[in-house]
Amino acid sequence: MSRFIQRVGDQAEEHDVSKELFLGIMMLMLSLGIMILNVTQPVWRVHRHDPAEGDVVMIYTRSAMGLSRDGYTLTQEMSEWDFRRMVRRLVAEPEVDLHLFVRGGSRETVIKHAMYADSLLSVDQRGKKVRSGVYVHAW
Repeated sequence: MSRFIQRVGDQAEEHDVSKELFLGIMMLMLSLGIMILNVTQPVWRVHRHDPAEGDVVMIYTRSAMGLSRDGYTLTQEMSEWDFRRMVRRLVAEPEVDLHLFVRGGSRETVIKHAMYADSLLSVDQRGKKVRSGVYVHAW
């Protein structure tokens, strides 16, 4: 019993607080570095594709949906049928992308439209995905 107590006492004397302090400071610096990187370049924003010249931009607001030039203002209102006709016309233009901006409109409608447009614009005749032709902007 006395040998055990002596060994515990020896280990207690060898315990170095500076090692724990050093490791604590290193962990703090690592955490701060990750937070700074996350603020300047968010990890979740892996891919952002802004509309190019000639791309079709749709905007969804609480009151209506329609075409837009900048993704913020509605320039021409569209119905469901107008949207479907526009997407079918875009099939003949493979260089043109479709951008859907959510500005208070129904997210379910946007997702439904994105799936419909993606099925026509992003796949070939065999149903194989060949490109990203539809982009949803919800932030």
